[in-house]
Amino acid sequence: MPLLLGVLASLFIGISDTCGRASSRRADSISHVTMQMAVGVFVAAPVAIAMGSELLGRDLLQGVISGVLIATGLSIVYRAMADASSAIAAPTAAVIAALLPLFWDLVGGASLRPVAAIGCVIAVGSLALTTYSPGHGEGALRGLGMAAVGGVLFGLSVVFGADTSPDAGAWPAASQRAAGFFAMLVLARARSVPPLLPPGVRRFGVLGGVAGGLGMVCWVLGAQQGDLGTVSVVASTYPAVVAVLATRFDDDTIEWWQSLGIGGAILGTILIAVA
Repeated sequence: MPLLLGVLASLFIGISDTCGRASSRRADSISHVTMQMAVGVFVAAPVAIAMGSELLGRDLLQGVISGVLIATGLSIVYRAMADASSAIAAPTAAVIAALLPLFWDLVGGASLRPVAAIGCVIAVGSLALTTYSPGHGEGALRGLGMAAVGGVLFGLSVVFGADTSPDAGAWPAASQRAAGFFAMLVLARARSVPPLLPPGVRRFGVLGGVAGGLGMVCWVLGAQQGDLGTVSVVASTYPAVVAVLATRFDDDTIEWWQSLGIGGAILGTILIAVA
């Protein structure tokens, strides 16, 4: 079940990131993340109530810290995806976001079976392979830099939000979305950016918010039931979803080595699942 939740998290977050990229090309990424976080509250909170999750102060606080980190990180990554190719920005952020929770888990005393360890190496290495996109020039370098910063913030947010008590259930995801909303609302006002997306773009904010909220719920529940590191590696394969959707609904193309990277990420996930 934990790895299945990781796969579902990857699918939902991939959809959410695709919406974030589309929105950030038409409006300010801060507006999108603000709206996405607000919608996410109305997704995660009902799940927590339906599960009978407990309101535990420590886990709620970790969710709040996670929300500030993830909201800031997402606004940076979405801008990187809009300015550069999603095949550059999304995998870069994902590799870092996968490694930080894995490192945290190992430092905390967790151990990996040999097959699972090989799967993690293949999955992370495959995601790194998809970042190689020659011909993008300065835009690629700028996108890589922004995605790296966003990836660090996203990885730290996962550590705080997902490394929580199983009794807390989905409440850390709900408090994360709420804190992320308020953090972005403050940032939007400070920069004189409208907190809501323009009418023609709001559909991306709503869909991204629903998908992102469900993705984080799955990520948190998966990490609570299994190993934070391995679940995070599986969930961090969402760039494969972004890349496929970008070729279907946008003007992106996938090169052969990026296809190889996507295939490797899937293979790594399978190895982790059978370990």
